[in-house]
Amino acid sequence: MQAWNERFPRLAQLHVAQWGYLLATVFFLLFLLLGADNSVLAKTGAVLLLFATAKEMWQRFAIWWHSLLGKACILTFYAIVLNFSFAYAESIVNGVIGVRPDRVPYSVNLAALLLAPAWTLLGSMLTLQFYSMLHLIKVMLLLMLRPFGLPSKHLLDNEVFPVWTLAARIIYLPVVTIILTFTLASYFSGHPEEFLSWGETTAQHQDLAEQELEKLKQQSEASVEEPRQGPQTKVPEFQVFIDERGFKLPTMLWLNKLVAAFNYHIESLGASSCKLTPPEHLVHINDYEVLVITPDPAQPLGYSYKVRVCDSPAFPAGVTGRVVVQPSQTATPEQK
Repeated sequence: MQAWNERFPRLAQLHVAQWGYLLATVFFLLFLLLGADNSVLAKTGAVLLLFATAKEMWQRFAIWWHSLLGKACILTFYAIVLNFSFAYAESIVNGVIGVRPDRVPYSVNLAALLLAPAWTLLGSMLTLQFYSMLHLIKVMLLLMLRPFGLPSKHLLDNEVFPVWTLAARIIYLPVVTIILTFTLASYFSGHPEEFLSWGETTAQHQDLAEQELEKLKQQSEASVEEPRQGPQTKVPEFQVFIDERGFKLPTMLWLNKLVAAFNYHIESLGASSCKLTPPEHLVHINDYEVLVITPDPAQPLGYSYKVRVCDSPAFPAGVTGRVVVQPSQTATPEQK
């Protein structure tokens, strides 16, 4: 009995990315033929598609990295992304604590690390768009050279089934971009279950919607029955602001809450020479002022922030250590 690679020698020559495209196509066809209730097939095909694209893009990345021009472009891109990442992280921390973010460098580093997956997804989406444009240009050149009888094999990769593989890339790269967009949206919102439930049927979505409506009704009834304690502000979990002044950076409630909790429990001081009343924590702004952090369930992030003078033995309350110079008064002729 012959082995499968001897019976199908061309299939045995497929590389890993081509196998990923082939298996993803099989799973997507099974998903369409067997019905939308088999969402596992679609999710498996999506995972295979992401794996094939990542494998192929990594090979391209390795080729570009070993060239001088490619290495310069990659390092420039990473420098730009790193600059934006830290600037955005400082903006988030400043919006949380309300003072200069350089007073809490570890919170800035935490925000930058948590934003790294988002920047990675954005970079991947931009790279995929550029890669898709290259393939479309390749197809246009193939069609333009065919009437002139010019050889066009140098435009195709050295692989088996080059035309079919090129067609699969052109078809599947936009699909991968859409998957990455959903992943990025679920990451920003802090609800990964929204991304995992994309393959569910309409009936399942209706059931989930009914459950959400029931929860909202129960919450509204509870809010009517219970008296409000202090001012409460509803902050959306993810929102992009666009007003007459232009685009503003999006807000991520889960990230702000995590940064606020990290700043209170880890980076801020629970004991200091400045006077503190538990459960207050503080961050030194300068020699005379401190940022006081107090847990407050009424606030959207769970903490309240205020700046006050450091009340310590060296600088008692009301004394800042600054020398107050009285304005000089010139004696009038009448006083003389």
